[in-house]
Amino acid sequence: MHKLLVSLAVLSAVSAAGTTCKTGNVVNRLVSGRPYYFPATWNETMPAPELAKEQTCSWTVTIPQGYYARLIIDGTVRDKDSRFQIIDSVGNFIQTTHEEMDPYFFPPTKFTLAVSNEGVATFGFQIQWIAHNNTEMDFAFVGSLDHDLNVTSSVFCEGLGGAEGISLLAFPQNRKHPYSLRSTLVYEAAPNQQIGNFINNLYEMYLTKKQWISNVPSIVICNLEVSNNTDFLVVQSSVHTKNLNYVELVTVPGTKYNATVNSEKKLSALISASYYNQTMTDIQMDATSVISLYYGTPSGFTFDKNYTATEMKSALPMEYPGGAYTVQWVLNSGKAVFTFQA
Repeated sequence: MHKLLVSLAVLSAVSAAGTTCKTGNVVNRLVSGRPYYFPATWNETMPAPELAKEQTCSWTVTIPQGYYARLIIDGTVRDKDSRFQIIDSVGNFIQTTHEEMDPYFFPPTKFTLAVSNEGVATFGFQIQWIAHNNTEMDFAFVGSLDHDLNVTSSVFCEGLGGAEGISLLAFPQNRKHPYSLRSTLVYEAAPNQQIGNFINNLYEMYLTKKQWISNVPSIVICNLEVSNNTDFLVVQSSVHTKNLNYVELVTVPGTKYNATVNSEKKLSALISASYYNQTMTDIQMDATSVISLYYGTPSGFTFDKNYTATEMKSALPMEYPGGAYTVQWVLNSGKAVFTFQA
């Protein structure tokens, strides 16, 4: 009886200290098709499991062709020197200290997950390998008109081509936590208009706060999971946008809000892709500047009018109904501060 009590005490101490792990783990898709869990006794319906202090661990996860991997992490590190780390196949290096099971998505052939902690932490993860038929898709040529998508509303693949390349600008519904954009993957298009090399996911592109322009004429966009968000993607031909610096108009319903555009060094434009009705109530701009208004891609097909500073002031207030289309104000020189109300 005494030995049994000692054994139980030791087991209890190990459990209280948390899970341990090691570096160099390789995780392949399970033959059963079931998800992989760490620790094996945990699942996503349970609280995040304790991770023992002073752990350094890594997992290389392989992804076979015809599948993608979906990763969720639940955990928190509690000291300034600890991190969760992810490296994907194109070298995106992601470091976080807190995860709440917002999913990550990875195409073939692998990604790496690591954790390094000084103090006690919580850490558990699940990996699913999900079959993906990416060979059937529509193909759209993008010219003088923009091609706009509610990009996370369905599971799809679509090919997009332009004369030189494709410009992408994302407008996530949740700008503070735009994690739903992770499910949208962007690839080069192969000569047969099928999927080529993986480029990046839309979330990483959005974090740059710049339009992304392809180096090849055609790309393929695949969204892998439906979200409850309205995530708007503006797709344009880079022929019309490559010389522009974009400023996103962030609509704030029920209040007044400003946006500043600076064309002193590079031609810049304010762009709106809002589902809310909004009204321009004021503008401050240089007397010699001109604003060109476009309803869509800045091309001859969507051009509305040129406005001097005096003409803009006289035209106020200017109303813009919400909907699935873009409005762009291109400032030819100087600075301008736009004021809106929604």
